[in-house]
Amino acid sequence: MRQSIERARAGKTLPEVLSAEDVTASDEVNGQILSVPVRVYRPLGSQERMPTVVFFHGGGFVLGSVELMDDIARKLCRDTGAVVVSVDYRLAPENPFPAAHDDALAATRWVLRNVEKLGGDPFRVAVAGESAGANLATTAAILVSRDFPRSLVAQLLVVPGVDMARDVSEIEARGIDYPMLKPNDLSEISRLYMGKNEAQAMKFPPSPLRATALDSSPPALIAVAGHDPLRPEGLAYADKLAQNGIPVKVLNFDSMFHLFFGMFEASAGARLANDQICQSFSRWIEAYSSEGAGCSAATFS
Repeated sequence: MRQSIERARAGKTLPEVLSAEDVTASDEVNGQILSVPVRVYRPLGSQERMPTVVFFHGGGFVLGSVELMDDIARKLCRDTGAVVVSVDYRLAPENPFPAAHDDALAATRWVLRNVEKLGGDPFRVAVAGESAGANLATTAAILVSRDFPRSLVAQLLVVPGVDMARDVSEIEARGIDYPMLKPNDLSEISRLYMGKNEAQAMKFPPSPLRATALDSSPPALIAVAGHDPLRPEGLAYADKLAQNGIPVKVLNFDSMFHLFFGMFEASAGARLANDQICQSFSRWIEAYSSEGAGCSAATFS
């Protein structure tokens, strides 16, 4: 995967941002101080009090990195005009559950505590993620918002995988040949990430679709793809959030497949879809920002 992405990126111009800085986010989770590598992107024309987005890359909890998804984070930063903090969470199988989820929570809390130092507006902090990263984003949002309601103003979930106990046989029974994400891939993702904690997959975390008490979650923008085995999962999660009184908007890209969000250099259709998601998310953040949102750094110290 690394070699494939590097070959595809060779010779291409990356989306332009003002700066990209590697730092370490640190916070306490479950009685343990975690240090999580993050990359902080700032957009051109940066001003004080910009929106800030904590971003989690995809890769089924076992693949990907901040470096490999550098172009996705850059484009998100450029197109939303936000500070983007891309999180290099630990990967399985070397680091099984709950490693990635703990890192996600630590990084999100660190951003909320340091948002003004990062150049962001404490009233406009959001989370975003793709696939497994969307699971991490919404899990962190649920947990943070339960303790500090309205600390996050929005969440962007692109092709979210939100049920680690999904019935893969049901997907196989559809008889559909999904591009680049097969039922067997989903089984392997669960096996490799859950490890010895397989029974925990039925609970939250790691399965936001099975969570209760979602009423404090931030407003959600959810993007699903027509040729994606996880599409029903994403729609089910949108319905569950709505049933809990959370504002939800679904962007449905019928012609796209699971990996489209990062393929904006390879496909004109994927670029248009990515553009729409970024533009919609920027408007979504502004729509739900208010002086009643956000928390001061002191709240998280």
